[in-house]
This record gives sequence, C-alpha cells and structure tokens, in this order.
Amino acid sequence: MSSTKRPKASTIGTPIYHRKRRNWQDDKDLLAELVAVIKRLDGPYDYFSPNVKGFVDKVEFIEKHGFEENPDAYFLAMWVREKLSELLITQGSYNLQVHPINIPHDINAVIKLEEKKATKSGKDGQPNISLAHLFPNPKLRSFALERVQMLHKGDLIAYLSSLVARERESLLSSSASIMDLIHICEHKLNLRKLTVRKRYTVGETDLWVPSLNLGVEVRDSWNPNEEIEIIRVLSDTNFRLRAANLCLVSPDDLSDEAFLKLREIEKRGVIGNLSVIRIGDFGNYLDELVTNANSEE
Repeated sequence: MSSTKRPKASTIGTPIYHRKRRNWQDDKDLLAELVAVIKRLDGPYDYFSPNVKGFVDKVEFIEKHGFEENPDAYFLAMWVREKLSELLITQGSYNLQVHPINIPHDINAVIKLEEKKATKSGKDGQPNISLAHLFPNPKLRSFALERVQMLHKGDLIAYLSSLVARERESLLSSSASIMDLIHICEHKLNLRKLTVRKRYTVGETDLWVPSLNLGVEVRDSWNPNEEIEIIRVLSDTNFRLRAANLCLVSPDDLSDEAFLKLREIEKRGVIGNLSVIRIGDFGNYLDELVTNANSEE
C-alpha cells in the first residue's frame, strides 16, 4: 500500500540571506534582489502600482542613506523574510521571479509594526515604546536593536531595565572608573542642588562648582609619574579660576598605600586649599563647605 507523502518545504538553492540575517549586507542583498525582480518588465509585479512603487522608493531612499546601521533596512528586510517563509510553507518552495509578495500600501507602517514585534513593545500592558524615540541617532538605535535581540530576545523593557540596573550598580559600588567617579560626584552635587560644570579643559579640574568656588579632580589610581601633572592641574585651576577649595577624589577601594601617596600631596602643603578624600566622604565634605559658605553670608 503506497502512501502519499506531503512535500517538505525545501530551501535548497535559496540564498542564506533569504532565511537569516548575519549582518547588514544580508539586508542589502535581499532588498536589492527583490527590487530588481520588481523592476523586470516580465516579472510578477505591476511596477506602476502605488504599493509597489512605494516599496521601491523606500528601498532606494534607504540605499541613498546607507544600509549599514539603518533600522528601517533591518525591519523591512525582516518583513520580507517573514513573507518568504510564508511562501515556503504554502508553496513548498518559491521563486521570486514567479511568486510575488503582497506589498501593502503603507510600507512605513509595516516597518513600525515590525519594530513593535521585534522589541515586544505595546504588549502585555507594557508602554508602547519606540526605539526611534529612545534613540534618535540611527547608529545608536541600530546598536540597541542588535543588543535587544541578542541579549533579551526582543524584550525592549528587559533591555532598558538591565541598562538602568547596571548603571545604578556602577554608581553605588565602591569600585568605580574615572567616569563613574565623575558621575557619582555630579550626583552628590545635584542632590545638594549645587550647579556643576564639566571642564574637560587642559590644566583644569574635571568639575567646577561656581557657588563654592570648588574644583574637583578625580583619580582612580596612583602613579608617581603623574604626581607632577596632578599638582599642575590643581595649581592651574587655582590660578585660572581663583578656587577657594580644591578636592582630589579617589575610589573607596583604592588601596591604602595608593591613597596615602595621594594624601601626601595635601600634607606637604604644596597646595594650601586642597583636600584629598575618598568618594564615600565626598558628601560630608560638600555639606561642610555649604555650611561654612552659609555662615559667612
């Protein structure tokens, strides 16, 4: 007794970029191939149809601005792959030269829908968050999209939560990088409603607090070769900004040996208005300065 077997969907001979995305070039190849088929006079598409013309115009617009790190290209190619998968299931196989894809009227709406699906936003009571709104810069948006897919299977809320959690952990930890230290100092200053300016100017401290005439320099290590540079930065800040106070801030977990080396700069009296402290003492240091400033008024 013979039995009729249902034909299995086959992908033999199908380019890999039809089935999966490895990089932005796969998106480019897929969309370019489809546009080339659409433009063929003997192809399965009516090129002058508004829907089809809108699709071609969109791809050409993307090409003009570049496929690399372009979220629209990412989502549009994602949609095309979904349609090709549907053809594969219904037809058993497909040929772009023969089997047309039903192209909707508003291709931009398709891209937005794919973004929602890819980031799972607007579902399960979650707020409708758009990557385009969160990351106006297309390069950052493309990077964020890749991370969302790679780390959280498209869950944008989970990705954002992980970013905030990591930043909070970094800010509250005793071990901090130079930028972390600067951010912690800014946070403590903001809590006290003290205006702070980031200097990042050669010969001046990292932060400047006008109301206290305070310069804040951060260091996360000790190197004897840098001592002259530290003294020069502090001295130049005194000269240029007429600082009333200077503070050299280090991480809480900096070794006692390294911290004492930094502290020697203060103890030698080379710079009379200098205080060398750990980040954990920075809040109390500010409170004392604020109290002294208020008492002098």
